[in-house]
Amino acid sequence: MTNYDFSILQPSEFECFSRDLLQAQENIFIESFADGRDKGIDLRFAYNNNHTCIIQCKRYKEWNELKSQLKKEVDKVKRLNPQRYILTTSVDLSENQKEIIFQMFSPFIMSSSDIFGRKDLNNLLNLHKEIEKDYHKLWLASTNVLNLIINKATVNWSTFELENIERDIRLYVENDSLNKALEILKKNHYVVISGIPGIGKTTLARMLVYSMLAQDFEEFVYITDDMDNAAKMFEKEKRQVFFFDDFLGKTSFVKQPVSFENKLVTFIDKVKNSKNTLFILATREYVLSEALTHYEMLALSNIDIARCTIQLEHYTKTIKARILYNHFAEADIPAEYINAFLDKHSYRELIEHKNFNPRVIQAIIKEQIWKNIAPDDFAIKVKNFFDNPISVWEFAFDNLDMSTRYALLVLGTMGDRVMMDDFQEAYKTFCTLTRNEMGLTYDDVKWRQTLKVLMNCFIKTESRYGVLLVSMYNPSIADFVVFYLNENHHSLAQLVAGACFIEQLYYVFTDNQERADNNNQVFIRESDFPLLNDSFNRIWNQWKTCQLNFRGWNEVKREDFWETRVLFDFMTKFPNFCNHYPGFVENRYEAEELTFGTIQMKYRAGLMVLLDWTRMNPKVDEWLCQILDNETLNTDEWIELATAINKLNLEKGVMNYYYKKLDDDLYEDIRDLSDLYDCDEQNKKIDKLREFLPGWSWYHTSCRVENVEERLKEKEKEESETDSAKRVEFDYNSWKNQKEKENSQIDEMFSALRVFD
Repeated sequence: MTNYDFSILQPSEFECFSRDLLQAQENIFIESFADGRDKGIDLRFAYNNNHTCIIQCKRYKEWNELKSQLKKEVDKVKRLNPQRYILTTSVDLSENQKEIIFQMFSPFIMSSSDIFGRKDLNNLLNLHKEIEKDYHKLWLASTNVLNLIINKATVNWSTFELENIERDIRLYVENDSLNKALEILKKNHYVVISGIPGIGKTTLARMLVYSMLAQDFEEFVYITDDMDNAAKMFEKEKRQVFFFDDFLGKTSFVKQPVSFENKLVTFIDKVKNSKNTLFILATREYVLSEALTHYEMLALSNIDIARCTIQLEHYTKTIKARILYNHFAEADIPAEYINAFLDKHSYRELIEHKNFNPRVIQAIIKEQIWKNIAPDDFAIKVKNFFDNPISVWEFAFDNLDMSTRYALLVLGTMGDRVMMDDFQEAYKTFCTLTRNEMGLTYDDVKWRQTLKVLMNCFIKTESRYGVLLVSMYNPSIADFVVFYLNENHHSLAQLVAGACFIEQLYYVFTDNQERADNNNQVFIRESDFPLLNDSFNRIWNQWKTCQLNFRGWNEVKREDFWETRVLFDFMTKFPNFCNHYPGFVENRYEAEELTFGTIQMKYRAGLMVLLDWTRMNPKVDEWLCQILDNETLNTDEWIELATAINKLNLEKGVMNYYYKKLDDDLYEDIRDLSDLYDCDEQNKKIDKLREFLPGWSWYHTSCRVENVEERLKEKEKEESETDSAKRVEFDYNSWKNQKEKENSQIDEMFSALRVFD
C-alpha cells in the first residue's frame, strides 16, 4: 500500500492531484478555479439535478494548522450554501479529528466519508494507480522510499545529505532531461550530466541517484575528490550507484595528476562492463570542455555517448512556470509581497524572459531582496535580477584563464552571430595589438583549447549553408559582457585598442550615457576618444567588417563595407565623439554612396539627417533627386526616406517632385497586392507617410488601394475555401486554444500562492 506524504506537493499541485483523484473516483468532470480561494471554492462539480458540490483542498502538515484555517472557511461555506461539501487534506486525520470537521461544516458535509485525510487519499490512489504516474514527486518523496533507502545502510549517506534531497524534490520540476538521462544511464551504465551554471545539473543527478536507490540498487557511494574511494567501495556482485559531483572542478577546471585521468577512465570502463553498477557524474559544460583539451585518454574514451547536456530549451513555458512557482512557494516570502507580485501578474513576464535561469531565482530568494523594499516594488526588483543576471555568470567567468576570458570579451564586441573564422581573426589581432600591455600570445593549439572550454556553456556554433557561425550560448552572457566592461575600464580600453573589425568599435559601445543605461551598452568616456580615433582610422583604411548578410537564400556572407552603413552606425552610437572631432565623418565620406541602391535605405536616409551638410558638396537635395531619378522604391523604403526628408527642410520644388515620384512608386506596390491582409497593411503604411508628410495629397493613392480591395473581395466571394486553407485555420485555432489553456493553467497555479486574511 502506498504511504505518500502529500505535503511534499505545492498547494496548486495538491489541488490538481485532489481533482484528478476525485474525478476518477466519482467518474465526473470537476471544475478548477484560478482565484477561488477567497470565495471558499477550490473545485466544484454538479450532481443530482444540478445540485452543487464544492471541494476544498488544504495542504498542511499539522492538525492544529489545518483546524485554524478551516475555522476561517466556515462562514464562506455557509454563504455559498452548497448541497455537498468535500474536504481533502494532506494531514493524517484521526476519527475524532474527522468528527470535529464534520460538526464544523454541518450540514454541508454529508458524511465523514467526504473528508479525505492522508490515509484516505493513499487508499484512493491504490484504487486509481493511473493517477500516480502524473505525480512523480510523490513517488520520489514517499516515506516508503525514504525508509527503503535508509534501511539499506547506504554508504556515505550523511555526505549526500538527506535534507538536501528532500529540498530538491520539493523544488524539482520533471522535464525531458530526466528521461533522457535515465535512458543514457540504463544503456551505458554511466552518464555525464553537464550544462551552464545554475541550470540544475546536481539536482538532476540527485534525482537519478534517488530513483535508482528506490528501485533495486542497494548501495550508494558518494565520491568526494578522487577515484580511490570509488575503487575501494566497488563490489562486482553488489548493485551500487556511484555519484561524483563536479568531478573536474567545482567552478573551473582543476588539472589533476596523470593518475586521476587513468583511474577515471579505467573506472568508467569497469562500470560499462558491469551489470550491477551505475556511475553518475556532473560538471559544468565549460569545465568539461576544458578538461577534454587536457585529458587525452578521456577525450579518446568517447565520453560524449553518455553525455546528457541540460539546455534551457528543454524548459517549456509550463516547466519554467512550475520552477518559479515551486521556489516562491517554498521561500519564506511575506504575504504582502507575494500578493503584490500576483496582483501585477509579474510571473508572466519572468517565465518568458530571455534570461530565465533557476539560479537567478535562487539568488533572489537567498538575498531576501524583499527585506529592504516596499511590497509594490518587489516585482520590479525581481525583474531587475532577470534583466541583469550577473550572479549567474560572474563567478564562472572569473575562474576562466585570462586568454579564455578575453576571447569571450572579444566575441562580445563583434555582433549577435559572426563567422568562426572572423572570431579567430579578431582574437588573433587582439593578442597581437595588445601584446605589450596584456602579454597574451596566439597559437592554433591554444585557440582550439579555448574554443573547447567556451563551447556549449559560453558560446555555441551552427553551420549555415556550409559556414560555421558562432554566437553567445545565452543572451544573459552578452548582458554579463556589457556589465563586466562597464565595471572594468582597463579591459574596455584594451578591446578598443585591439579591435580588428569596425563593428567592434560600436556594437556594444556608445558615448551617450543615457543610451548606454537604457540599451544595456558599454559607456565610452571622453578620455577614451583618442584611442577610439586611432582604432577607427586603422580599421577604416583596412575596410574590415564582420557584419553578416543573411538576405541571400542559399548563402551567408559578410556585409559589404559600405561607408554609409558604417558611418550611420558610428554616428548614432557616438554623437559626442563626432561633436568633439568636427568634420570627422564628413571629411572622409564619399556622399555618392547615397545613390547606391544596393545599400539599405535606412542607412542612407539615416545618414542624410546626421551629416553636417555645410561641410558637404554637392548638397543633400542633389543626391536626393538622383535617388528619385534612378530608383523605384517600395513603400517601406519610402517611409524610411520620409523620416529623413521631414527633417531636412528641402526646397518646395524638390518636395513637389518628391510627392509625384512617391505616387508613382506606391502605385507599383499597390497593383501587386494579392490579398485583403496586404491591403490593410498598405493602408497602415500610407497613414504613416501622411504623418511624416503633411503636404502630400494622399487621396489618389488611398483610392487605388480601395479599388484593389473591392476586386479582392469579389474574388473571395467567388472562390470557396480549399481543404488546405481549412486545415490551416483549424491548426491555428487549435494552437491558439492550447496557448490559452496553458496560460489559464499557469494563472491557476500561481493563484494558489495568494494569502488571504
